Amino acid sequence: YPHSTGATFPKMLRLFALPAAALLLIIIDRFWGGMNSTHANMLAAVAIVLAGIPHGTLDVEIAAAHFGQKGIAGKAMIIASYLGCAAAMVLLWKLIPELALISFLIISIVHFSRDWRGGVDPFLAMMVGWALVALPALASPGDVATIFAALTGNQNGGIIAALLGAASVPAALGSLVFAYWAFSHNDKQSALEVLACIAAALLLPPLIAFAVFFCGLHSPRHMADALRETGTLSFMKKAAIIAAVSALSLGLGVLIFLYQGDIPADMGVIRSAFVLISTLTVPHFILEHILSDKQHA
Repeated sequence: YPHSTGATFPKMLRLFALPAAALLLIIIDRFWGGMNSTHANMLAAVAIVLAGIPHGTLDVEIAAAHFGQKGIAGKAMIIASYLGCAAAMVLLWKLIPELALISFLIISIVHFSRDWRGGVDPFLAMMVGWALVALPALASPGDVATIFAALTGNQNGGIIAALLGAASVPAALGSLVFAYWAFSHNDKQSALEVLACIAAALLLPPLIAFAVFFCGLHSPRHMADALRETGTLSFMKKAAIIAAVSALSLGLGVLIFLYQGDIPADMGVIRSAFVLISTLTVPHFILEHILSDKQHA
C-alpha cells in the first residue's frame, strides 16, 4: 500500500520532530553518555518491538480487502499463509541462523527503502534503506559484531557485521545524493529525515540509532497507512484486532526468549526482539510487495 508523508500531523512537527529528537539524543550521548549501557540497549530493543508490532496487525484485513477474501474461509487462508511464513523464519533461525540474519538484513534494506520512494529513482531509495541498515556496522563495528554474534550463536555473526560495514560507504554516498535530490525537488521533509537517520546511524549506538528510525518514522508511517487502508472498519474492531494480534505476537516473543538457550539476559532480550521482528516482518514484507505489484499492474 502506498505510503503517505504523515498527513495526520502538523507540517512543522513532521518537518522537525525526527531531526530534533536525533540531535537531542546525539547531544545527550556525547556530553552525558549512557546511551550504550546495558539498560539503554534493552530499552531500545523493547521499544523497537512495541513500536514494530502494531503496524502489521491489520495486514490480514488489508489483504482480505484487496484480494476479495472477506469471508471466514478467505481470512483463515490468509492467516494460515502468514503463520506459515512466520514459522519458516523461526525454523530458519533455529537451523541456519546465519542465513536467517542475512535474509533479514536484505529484507530490511528493501522494506525500509519503500519509505523513500516518493517519486525518486528506486535505486536511490534503496541506497537509503541500505545505509540505515549498514552504517551502524561501520560506525560501531564492535557493538554490531556482538549483537550479530548473539543472533547467530557463533562468531559468524561478527563476519557478517564486518562485511556489512565494508559495504556501507556506497550506500551512505547514495543517501546523500538522495537528500540533495529531495531538497532540489522541494521535499525538505524527506531530505531532513534521511540526514537525521544517517547522523543517528553514524553517531549513536546501533540499537539507539535503529530505534530512532524504526520507532520515530517507519512504524508510525506504516501504522497511519494501515489505519487508512482499513478505513471501513469501525474503531472498536480495529482496536480489538490490534490488541489481540499484538498480545499474540508478544506471547511469541516471550516464548522465543524463554527457549533460546544459555545466553545472558540482556543479550537475550535483544536477540529475542530481533528474531521476533524478523519473524513478523517476512509475511508483512511479502504482502507489501504483492500489493505494490498489484497496484502497478
